Amino acid sequence: MATNFASATAMFGRQNLAKVGVPRGRMLTVGNARGVRSSALSFPSNCASCKLALNPAARHHVARRSLAFSGAKGRRWCVTQLSAQSQEISWHSASVQSKKKVGQDRYKLVLDVGQDVAKGYTVAGQYVQLRCDESQKPAFIAIANTPSEVGQSALVEMVIKTNDGTAGAICELSEGAKLDCSPVMGKGFRVEERAPAATCPTVFLLATGTGIAPIRALINSGELDIANRDSVALYYGYRNEEYCAYGDEIDAWEKMGIKVVPVLSDPAGSWSGASGYVQDAFKAGESLDKPQGVVAVIAGQYDIAGIVTESFKEAKVPDDRVLLNF
Repeated sequence: MATNFASATAMFGRQNLAKVGVPRGRMLTVGNARGVRSSALSFPSNCASCKLALNPAARHHVARRSLAFSGAKGRRWCVTQLSAQSQEISWHSASVQSKKKVGQDRYKLVLDVGQDVAKGYTVAGQYVQLRCDESQKPAFIAIANTPSEVGQSALVEMVIKTNDGTAGAICELSEGAKLDCSPVMGKGFRVEERAPAATCPTVFLLATGTGIAPIRALINSGELDIANRDSVALYYGYRNEEYCAYGDEIDAWEKMGIKVVPVLSDPAGSWSGASGYVQDAFKAGESLDKPQGVVAVIAGQYDIAGIVTESFKEAKVPDDRVLLNF
């Protein structure tokens, strides 16, 4: 168990782990956790509070309210996941093919990850770990293009929000630079398998910040089977238009049949659309009167998974129809 709790302590810190009930005797420090980042990944509701412990400052687009811990089961889930992530990784060499700023604090990068990594990407919503060198804690970054695109070219597209850790260092790399890339990880959304059109005619996509990346991969993959559903709606939360990735693709998504609702947390004075928090805009704009036919796909800020999942649970949407990419 030492490895489990050492990983958890490194990522969460002693104080925050104590809040979720981890005995202090099992907290083993294995180095500074600065630089660890999970970009565009969502934790299940029973671990949303742990996500907050990892980064208590992450509050854009979601309500500033406390989330109740779910007891020993949730704590075990958290430690199990951290333990799995801490296992020895077979790192591969990747290179930056292109880099473009797509917001005040985020970049779109295209990496050549090679065929060995590319063949592992089979479901939209999966992700990789990245680092510039072995001294860094890896950043967890979701893939923004489709499995078929990656399989043909071995080029992986992603959106990374810069910070003062690993993600920021990656954003500073120049075209041609080398970095380490893990194999593709995560179960992905698996919408086709878990929520086929025949039983789930209504789809809600909820994305905040860089969470739009795996949602984009899902939309463009064709896995949503939009033509055979009654409705597909995307609620996309970001600060304002200066912080919006893939804003130039919204028209194309609408032409596919998706209702796109941008939700700005800090809009300019001229903005007349939805503003505030994604979950509030969703509640105001949608009805869940037929919960058995609903599927929700969620990606983005750390605590959105817990808050939104609770909303769907209250509406009697089956638990297995709330899909996360972690």
